[in-house]
Amino acid sequence: MHKLILVGLIFICNQTFAQKYIELFKQDIPDNIKSDRVLCNSLDINLERNIALNPELIYFTLNYFQQYDGSKFDTKYFEILKMNERFWFLRRNDWANTTIDKVNATEDHDIIFNTAVPLKSLVVDVKKMDNDKLTELSASEKQLSDFYIVKYYNKNSEMKFDNKTNYSQIRNQIEETKQHYFKEVKADPKLLSSPSEIVDNVIDNWYLLLDDKELEGSNLLITCLDDVLLDKGRKKYSVFLGGVFINNTLNFEENLSFPGISHTVKLNKSASLPQLTLGIGYKLFFDKKSYFLSYIDIQAFYSMGYKNVNDKYPVAYTNREVTSTYTIDETVRNFNNDYKLSSLNSYGIKLAVPLYELNFLVIEAAFNFSMNSYVFKPDMHFTYSKYKTNVGPPITRETLSLGAQTLQEEEINKYFSIIPMIDANLKIDSRFGVRISGSYNYAAMSIFYNTPLIY
Repeated sequence: MHKLILVGLIFICNQTFAQKYIELFKQDIPDNIKSDRVLCNSLDINLERNIALNPELIYFTLNYFQQYDGSKFDTKYFEILKMNERFWFLRRNDWANTTIDKVNATEDHDIIFNTAVPLKSLVVDVKKMDNDKLTELSASEKQLSDFYIVKYYNKNSEMKFDNKTNYSQIRNQIEETKQHYFKEVKADPKLLSSPSEIVDNVIDNWYLLLDDKELEGSNLLITCLDDVLLDKGRKKYSVFLGGVFINNTLNFEENLSFPGISHTVKLNKSASLPQLTLGIGYKLFFDKKSYFLSYIDIQAFYSMGYKNVNDKYPVAYTNREVTSTYTIDETVRNFNNDYKLSSLNSYGIKLAVPLYELNFLVIEAAFNFSMNSYVFKPDMHFTYSKYKTNVGPPITRETLSLGAQTLQEEEINKYFSIIPMIDANLKIDSRFGVRISGSYNYAAMSIFYNTPLIY
């Protein structure tokens, strides 16, 4: 177990080491390179790329830059460097494509999603040249090359070359420790903290798995990414914060009657009030083979209105009933017709299931179940009248109803709504993203953070 901890520290150092490679190999870089900012940046970029490809290329990269005479590079060393780069690019392309094919053959969406996407980033378009082959190194060159690799593994910029030291042996010991780590986690995947740990380490050390039948890359990934590990690493939990720009589910209805008036005034008004939303979610996974409907995302939310709506509701009703002996005139009007809708607050549950995924985009179908409340504050003044006029003779007019009614009492109304919608989730990275939700009467956007709660 102590070896597993040791190699774990080595892996962490390799992935998080912030020092530039130009600083790591400062003792091995000539002054005419270090004094030139452009060449320094170029060397650092080349080292970063080639070390990720295979640490064997450290020697060829440094050797090429060491030949710089202050005005030009040696083209012979350039061709040697590029030939060895092409060789390892092509080997890694073959390894990555073979591993992707074997992973895809599992038809397990979780394993494919966690491995195939990062593996595809290793495949680059490189044209093979007829005379490409690995450059054979002499014993002294091999000793120096292994020194560079050990220096990289240890991240020790003060390490100095000693010809009496067997750097090949030290390198083999470090790489055997790494391989022991892979054997340990393959035998017991529960030792891993998350899927990304094994995926990152396999990608970073692909060259150690290239010709190892026991630690063949695809088998190692498939074996380690079992149900327990994937369940541990899934982004089950989420928190989100956003805004609702359209929530047109609010519909105010009020029936007003007046003494002696046969007509009823029906106030009926739909409106939308913007809201701020926050919530938490939990994904319940139940299908590994397909992404379609593979989980249900249960989200609890609270939305608070932050803007009022002030409007007018004019009423003008007249009606005349005419017979051979009399006429009845009935009138209702409001001279003050203001009202305000405010404080639309909602809480409830949203259920979402996945329909489609393409890299950074996830489309979900969802239903929003919410209890809503709002405040209706009227400021209305109605007058009403009803007269009966006899056609005579003599002509007489009788008042049947006359008066005024004021509506100013604030009302708190509650209603339940179900909103079907489509969500488009745009992933910024593996945890952060933006969700856009839309329906025929609803539009919202939020920022979410997903986590497996593993730290």
